[in-house]
Amino acid sequence: MPFILTSFRVTNFRSIVDSGELYTSDCTCLVGTNESGKTNLLAALHKLNPADGVRIDPLTDYPRKQYVTYDTNSGKEPFVRATFTMDTSVREQLSPILGYTTQLLTTVEVARYYTGMYDVNFPASFLSQYPNKYIHTLLSAFWEKYLISDLITRDKEEITQDLREFIDRLIALLPASGSLGEYDVYNLIAQIDEFITVKYSRRQPFRLFVDEQLKTPLEHIARLLNNKRIVLSVDQQRLFLDQLPRFVYYSEYGNLDAEIYLPHVIQNSTRQDLGLKEQSKVRTLKVLFDFVRLIPEEILELGSEVSQTRVINRDSYGRIDSTVMETALENTVDQERENKKKREVILQAASVQLTKDFQEWWRQATYRFRFQADGNHFRIWVSDEKRTEEIELDGRSKGLQWFFSFFLTFRAEQVNSHSSCILLLDEPGLSLHPIAQQDLLTFLHSLSRTNQLIYTTHSPFMIGSRALNNLKMVYVGPDGNSVISNDYQVTKSDANASFYPIRAALNLNVSEQLFTARLPVLVSDVSSQIYLQLIQSYLLQTGAHPPTKDVLFIPNASPADMEPLARILFQQIGSMPYVLLDSTAVGHTLAQSLRHTMYKDSPTHVITLSDLQTEERVLEDLLPANELARHFSRMYRGLETDDFDYILLTHQSIVRQMESFADANGHTLARDWRLTLARHMAKNFDSMAARLQPETVQKWVALFRKLA
Repeated sequence: MPFILTSFRVTNFRSIVDSGELYTSDCTCLVGTNESGKTNLLAALHKLNPADGVRIDPLTDYPRKQYVTYDTNSGKEPFVRATFTMDTSVREQLSPILGYTTQLLTTVEVARYYTGMYDVNFPASFLSQYPNKYIHTLLSAFWEKYLISDLITRDKEEITQDLREFIDRLIALLPASGSLGEYDVYNLIAQIDEFITVKYSRRQPFRLFVDEQLKTPLEHIARLLNNKRIVLSVDQQRLFLDQLPRFVYYSEYGNLDAEIYLPHVIQNSTRQDLGLKEQSKVRTLKVLFDFVRLIPEEILELGSEVSQTRVINRDSYGRIDSTVMETALENTVDQERENKKKREVILQAASVQLTKDFQEWWRQATYRFRFQADGNHFRIWVSDEKRTEEIELDGRSKGLQWFFSFFLTFRAEQVNSHSSCILLLDEPGLSLHPIAQQDLLTFLHSLSRTNQLIYTTHSPFMIGSRALNNLKMVYVGPDGNSVISNDYQVTKSDANASFYPIRAALNLNVSEQLFTARLPVLVSDVSSQIYLQLIQSYLLQTGAHPPTKDVLFIPNASPADMEPLARILFQQIGSMPYVLLDSTAVGHTLAQSLRHTMYKDSPTHVITLSDLQTEERVLEDLLPANELARHFSRMYRGLETDDFDYILLTHQSIVRQMESFADANGHTLARDWRLTLARHMAKNFDSMAARLQPETVQKWVALFRKLA
């Protein structure tokens, strides 16, 4: 995808005062109760660049309790900001048009105001000094373009050599590790002007070439340093916004009727005065016919009957004298028969194609669809292997109808209007059975391979427990405003209500995956689960220690949950699940208690990270300490002291050092700081894996041998 949405922030929009920076992935899930503000998040993001041209309505969109201040405040702050990364092809296309190097265009931030105006920023361009290495790139590119231009064929060899030496001299005067200020850039332009005046005073084509390829980009750099960022003209901003991904928002999916009147389909396809539900139904009908390559007008025409024609005879005064039914000519009858046969073949082929494609995504049963056309009427019949009798589509379950409409809408439009779009789905699949919701979740992940996707839910069956980084919890704060959080340890009742589907999803996923011969291991928290999943993935991919079973790590909300959850798992798998505990005072006490009670017959299933009670070890101690310290320092950089990674003691448990460091510097760590750190490590694990030391991998192998 040319643009990847990496994060967004919503402020002063309906129930949201400030969402904070929300980081997104290919498929992001917003979890929360009804009325928590999930829809408002999607609505704000949708209006950043809507595919359907929906308007900003301050009366509806501005926070109602603050509306009295709208006239004075509305234009001063954007209601939504979004950050995108651009791929190389887009940056290379925009670079010559905007006049800046591709390195400065890697990331773009787009904001929109209630006035409808946009602001476009490039965070990498917020520079007070311009790196010399970018100047080197510009000078080298200028020389390469000169070598392939027509100009070089007109220049004498000594002039070309002088130019080469001049470019080399400029590069030599600019150390790669250094940088230039605004004055330095203008001084560089002056040196170029002086050289051109002396060597090429009468060569107007060459002077124009230098102005375009070298001086103008340098003037852009000077302007950037003066403004402290890239500033786009109105035309440049419009050019950029035209390429920005559009947001497609769905909340209605338009369940189809079993019997469809073709003349209405043709007529409604061009109407602009339909209600929301009728529009959704028309859209679903359109993609149905597009998907199976049917044309309503053709189906209607092929089914027309002209076997008999009524002929009215009139007298000289225009009065009806007689009516006669004339039979069509034989060749007309043959053509009618051929048309109907062609229609049946077309409908049969379309039915087979739809049946095949639908089965890839709906796993609950094997359904067979059959299209039937009768004059002006078009019907959809459905049967399955248990109920072989055909029933009209609207006679089947609401869940099947919903999934059928949803499947058609996204599978068909994905290639067309959804191309390069970001999909926003509000509460998809509420009418589906839990198993069908899991099928839908699989379908969403397949869509996210070509279109980024953000969806809302309050169903535990629509949450993937292996993608905890992609979850955002939404709940109503004490002041009535929406709160968006990654802190799963909140205690407020409203937050707990929003967290409930997440917890339920973890437990449901555990129950399901245990039946696929996975080995359950109870761990203390979600951050431990993330680290262990990363380690397991590394060991499997590298073959360092392929276990006999795939291990499923199950986080616990509290030590009190350990025992009942272990008993439930015992009933399902027939043995006590493994328990992996930190080597802390609490961990050793819990381990000793479990070994003397419910684990007395299998004490080896209770594992601590260290057998020595005097040695404190937590899951973070299994990871490279310098990598953890570096990410921790990035999270809390700005304290008036040395960064943590410079004072790390590698022979001590790292978490206790981090807590002591924060306490000594008067910094209060967030409740979920360990989870946030785990997420940072997960995002950068692939690059870190290339730097792993053998002793670190040996620790991992030793731990998984105990589990295997």
